[in-house]
Amino acid sequence: MTPTQKKTFRILLIIGAVYFAAFIAPNLTGAREPEMLSVFEIDEFAQYEHAIRMLTPGDTLYQTARNFLIYLHYFYGYPFYFFSALALLPLKLILGADWAAYTPLIVMTLRQMINVLPLIASAMLLVHMQTQFKSLWKSVALFVLLLILPGTVVNDLWWHPDGLATLAVALTLFFLDRDGLRFGRNFWLAAVSCGVGAGIKYMGAFFVLAIPVYLVWGILTKKLAWPKAIAKAALFVAIMLAALVISNPLLLLPQERAEIIAYQTLQWEQSSQGIILSNTESFFAEGYPLDIRIHYGQPFFLLMAFAALGLGIARKETRLKSSIILAWIIPLSISIFNLATRRTHYWLPIMMPLFSTLVNLFPEEKLRFSSKRQDWAKRSMIVLVLLQAALFIRTDVGIYTTQLQREHNAPSILFYEKLETQVFDPIVLDRQLVVYRDWHVYAPATVSRRVEMNWDLASYSYIEELDPDVILLDRENVLLFSQEDIVGQAVDQGDMARMHAFYGDAGRDELPGYTLVLQDNFGYALVRNELAEAFLE
Repeated sequence: MTPTQKKTFRILLIIGAVYFAAFIAPNLTGAREPEMLSVFEIDEFAQYEHAIRMLTPGDTLYQTARNFLIYLHYFYGYPFYFFSALALLPLKLILGADWAAYTPLIVMTLRQMINVLPLIASAMLLVHMQTQFKSLWKSVALFVLLLILPGTVVNDLWWHPDGLATLAVALTLFFLDRDGLRFGRNFWLAAVSCGVGAGIKYMGAFFVLAIPVYLVWGILTKKLAWPKAIAKAALFVAIMLAALVISNPLLLLPQERAEIIAYQTLQWEQSSQGIILSNTESFFAEGYPLDIRIHYGQPFFLLMAFAALGLGIARKETRLKSSIILAWIIPLSISIFNLATRRTHYWLPIMMPLFSTLVNLFPEEKLRFSSKRQDWAKRSMIVLVLLQAALFIRTDVGIYTTQLQREHNAPSILFYEKLETQVFDPIVLDRQLVVYRDWHVYAPATVSRRVEMNWDLASYSYIEELDPDVILLDRENVLLFSQEDIVGQAVDQGDMARMHAFYGDAGRDELPGYTLVLQDNFGYALVRNELAEAFLE
């Protein structure tokens, strides 16, 4: 590396370290205990127990190893849980036997190490891919821009596989660019990262166009003959599949492999059809999506990014890398367009590489402020980028401060404070109180209170089986599932009919055997009639 490259790298490391540290405080919130995770991010709540169990010793060495390997939550690949457990191992060693009691510290560590750090590394790789760190100001500007994308910031504030998945994408692109049509070690490293990306969350599979484009490019530029291209393609797929299996060793076990396939099939069906309600609405049904506008920029900014990508393709020196980025973007974008569920983080592996090409619009080290049309065009581009960056920062500040204050302002927690004083405290029993809660209702279990949650939500059959003393419902669920036409909109109309009957009666205070004793703008609390009469009147 040249002195400039070394200086640039050191400065980016400092910026990355400051950025990493800035997320520690907000990432400590929303995790007083595991139950609180469901209030803000139901995915974190679903994942949490599995990460803890992986590091829980068994009665034998075999059982301890099995806990670490058989992670059970097969919606995501083993690398996500492996690196999560690896991040927690130092905490376990330092804190000792009671380490699992430190929920805020555990969750903060997971969010920082599995999302924040990989996204910083992803931005670093993409910046190097575009600038080789040869220009300090371009590298810094691009690095900061990628990190202040609200889509990046949102993903920094939870624990989810998308940070690692985005890193796998950035690594694949980085190695392909570094290979430079030599089809050597870096090409095979791209195959490895592609396989690991496929094993985390499908990401490697979406290089289905980029890798053929890269190989055909090698043929057209006479770097590779057709027979060798076919052999290289076959070996790339073989290495990719090997990386997929090695990083997901449970695929070698027939029973676990069958469960993984079943979970992945369910995940794909839910993403394609909808989880509860069916969604066939076009992605652009209401024009430019608000979610994209907020988290990835105004239409003019996205157009600028595609213009920069086009400019990169037009220039000989950047043509290959820009073409590979485009070939990567197309399949994943088409897939997201056709999904029923569309989340902000789905776009992150697309937008970070796309926006990295904005460096093609950046002027050289010195921009002369003359009357020449070229200089005015460059100045205009910089002004537009700065304008969008300012909008991003304003959004980021709102996201950040909301995260810091969410334990004090969350409607679910405010509802729980009312529950404690108006429902739980007055009811005194010589046994545990049995409570049912919807997903987002905060009601932690205590010595005197057993709390149950059902991933399929409530229905008469489930409630009759559980026989709870208290039923806590999310107002949004009550309003949604009470709608007259809701059954026809459901993915599973039989399940929805059962929920419709239950939530409709609960919302009207017509639930047999229960009395509605508390409701606010967040939730409903229904108590068994005899308890309501004895303690709450």
